[in-house]
Amino acid sequence: MKTLLIIFLSLFLSLQAYAAGMDEDNTIVKPRDYKKAVKLIKKEDYNSAVKLLEEVLEKSKYQKDPDILNEYAFALRKSGNLEKAENYYNKALDIDPAHRGALEYLGELFVDTKRIDEAKKVLAKLNGCLCEEYSELKSYIEKSN
Repeated sequence: MKTLLIIFLSLFLSLQAYAAGMDEDNTIVKPRDYKKAVKLIKKEDYNSAVKLLEEVLEKSKYQKDPDILNEYAFALRKSGNLEKAENYYNKALDIDPAHRGALEYLGELFVDTKRIDEAKKVLAKLNGCLCEEYSELKSYIEKSN
């Protein structure tokens, strides 16, 4: 019984250690500054988030992370740098063409820049996912008319 308990605890602890290094979608855990930047974005402190995410993106391994690129693009868009934001949404989508967050926000950027037809094309890519991003982008497009 004692041996079984030791095996169970060892297995449990090793799984916990493995999980601590992974996100819920089984990717490498994001750096601490990324998580800080997301909090800044939620507080609508976009300029500070941009600076922090630029520091994160200086490390080459994070330049291929579509989540980080998407949050950076979002903060850029909200701080008024639309052209650079569009470039970074596209970089995120080059890595993960089905990234729902990047698709939604790129569609919103198209609406903000009066490119409704482009926004509708992005919406079509989300169609059928039964996801929040689809309904939010659809509503954003409808409100623009």
